[in-house]
Amino acid sequence: MKITAKELAAKLNLSPAAVSIALNGRHGVSTETRKRVLDAAEKYGYDFTRISEKKRASGTVYFCIYKKHGAVVGDTPFFSQVSEGIASGCKKAEFRMKVTYLYEDSELEREIEEIQFSDCVGIILLGTEMMPEDYTHFSHLPFPVIFLDTSMEGVACDCVLMDNVLGAFQAVSHLIRSGHRRIAAITGPGSIQTARERIAGYLRALEENGIPYDDSLVLRGELIFATGYQGFLHMMGLAASPTAIFSTNSDITIGVITAARERGVNIPNDVTVFGYDCVDVCSMMTPPLPVVYQPEQEIGRTAAQWLIRRLEGDGDPPRTVRLKCSLQF
Repeated sequence: MKITAKELAAKLNLSPAAVSIALNGRHGVSTETRKRVLDAAEKYGYDFTRISEKKRASGTVYFCIYKKHGAVVGDTPFFSQVSEGIASGCKKAEFRMKVTYLYEDSELEREIEEIQFSDCVGIILLGTEMMPEDYTHFSHLPFPVIFLDTSMEGVACDCVLMDNVLGAFQAVSHLIRSGHRRIAAITGPGSIQTARERIAGYLRALEENGIPYDDSLVLRGELIFATGYQGFLHMMGLAASPTAIFSTNSDITIGVITAARERGVNIPNDVTVFGYDCVDVCSMMTPPLPVVYQPEQEIGRTAAQWLIRRLEGDGDPPRTVRLKCSLQF
């Protein structure tokens, strides 16, 4: 008679949860413990077909959007394209996908518990608004969780995001090569990792090209239309206004463009604007605005592929995958 996982745990004086993690290839136990469990499973005749059957069991991948104040994540092209990429990856692996929102309020734990006891096999979590301490809400779940648009700094978990520092660095470097020295940056709050990283790329480009940092040329607000609109008015009102503006997200860029049009400021003759993640809007301008392009569908597909690898028993340590952006003119 073959040994069960519970009996194996008793023989090894380990918790059933630790044995389950080791057998299923999930992170959460040491390399030594994993080897000890697998060696004992072979020795005592554990039925490994149970695991392979479970790995390909039908179920639903939940695409969860974590919202704190709702000013970052909404019905945007970025969200829809990422969602489409996830759906494509799930369909290929014969999993269903369900989209749900998780709000940071008194109901959060109940909502997570409902997902846990549904047919969920794993979560892809859009964590743009998350802080590392928010990870504790998901650390106990019995299935893999892949974080999107954040690296959850200081937390050992699987993450997929863009190389925001490199994208911003390339954009601002292009502006400098084009002759600009007074380059403004309009960005989001320091609490948002993507905003911090894009400003880091801006600062790196200035430093590497010997341009002194000017605090008056950096405006931080929310990642919304109003920040771009008001930011543009502020920058154009400076005694020495910038010749170029680096806008770090799509809503901010639309705000900048709108304010410029209303004030009769010509882009790019009067001021150059370099956008981030707003290809559709920038391409409709005459001439088209330069923009940092993010492969949103690839982000979603990569997250889905990584989740499926975890479901199939990939026991490698948690990793962060950063996808490269490109510049479009």
